[in-house]
Amino acid sequence: MNKEVTVALVTGPAYDPLYERLRGFTEATGVQVSVGFGGDHPSLNKHLASLGEVPYDLVSTHTKYAPSQLDFLAPLDGLVGADELEDFVPLILELASVGGKLYGVPRNIDVRLLHYRADLMSRPPATWDALLEEARRQSAATGRYGFVFPGRESGLFGTFYELAEMAGAQLFPDSLVPDIENEGGRWALGLLSTLYAEGLVPRELPAWHYEEVHECFRTGRAAMVGDWPGYYALYRDPKISAVHDRLGLSPYPRGPAGKSLAYGGGHTFALTKRGAQSPEALRLLLYLTAPAQQLFEARCGCVPVRRSVMRQVQSESDAPARERLAMLEEVIAGHILVPPKFARYPQVEGVLWHAVQRAVVGELSVEDALRHMTCQIKRIVRGDD
Repeated sequence: MNKEVTVALVTGPAYDPLYERLRGFTEATGVQVSVGFGGDHPSLNKHLASLGEVPYDLVSTHTKYAPSQLDFLAPLDGLVGADELEDFVPLILELASVGGKLYGVPRNIDVRLLHYRADLMSRPPATWDALLEEARRQSAATGRYGFVFPGRESGLFGTFYELAEMAGAQLFPDSLVPDIENEGGRWALGLLSTLYAEGLVPRELPAWHYEEVHECFRTGRAAMVGDWPGYYALYRDPKISAVHDRLGLSPYPRGPAGKSLAYGGGHTFALTKRGAQSPEALRLLLYLTAPAQQLFEARCGCVPVRRSVMRQVQSESDAPARERLAMLEEVIAGHILVPPKFARYPQVEGVLWHAVQRAVVGELSVEDALRHMTCQIKRIVRGDD
């Protein structure tokens, strides 16, 4: 009887192509892979958090979520050798560690770039205030949505996080209580509210996550979007993309504080405490993060975190793809915005995005939303139920 590894995976267009290669793992090892759960990251996190005992050997997680999952994740020190890890960029290994212990082998590192229609504007806006004016011009002149962004969950949280920090506010000072009831917080939330109120984004935006936002821009219905690396191959595919030959990329514009910042982190594959007892689960972990798989995902647009794979991708890419990789490396090196590691982070993110969404659609005033976020997160940080 074949041995089996049971997994829970993050799914979606940016992630699913890799899972087609699980057949190759089974053919090479005779080990069956049973996908017990698949869903977007919020759904995956809720599922894992709801379980009294996690019945999986390997799970998808993220550098920002792992600190809240230490009750069932296994440290990999002593399981994954130093020779296996030396090819990885040290920054992403540090992000994947908690308390000095490694809790996941990196799959990628994610930061957004501004994607814009190069046939509609000669250069990207230099500031977010200029982006708002460009969004208005594009909407009036072409009927397209000016700038689209995720309207819910971690995508909306990340957008507000970026804007607030670029305006001089702080979501995660040392106290972990947001310092956002200030000009920076008001500007950030006001910008998102203005985009919605003026019809520069779709009315259905509050129901949109990453895939819907990506599709809106890819099908030519929006002038600008902030998007993740995993969608790049889809944007460049002439069979499905209306923007494949008119795609402009740049780092994010500067905010009022003069900074350009992009919220980031890394997807990882991790072993559960149960999986740490399974040699087959460890083999699957190493297979999913091996150079061949990283190269496959990099050719789909993901940012590789193995240095050898980055060198190979750079050598085989065309000029636009090399320029994009250079932009991403620049953002990761000097403009990445990484939340601190703490167990209650998912609760904080949940409070923030719900309040931001209510302000965006006009259910809360900007001032009330900022006050609500601050008060609720004080309660979370104190540990009040």
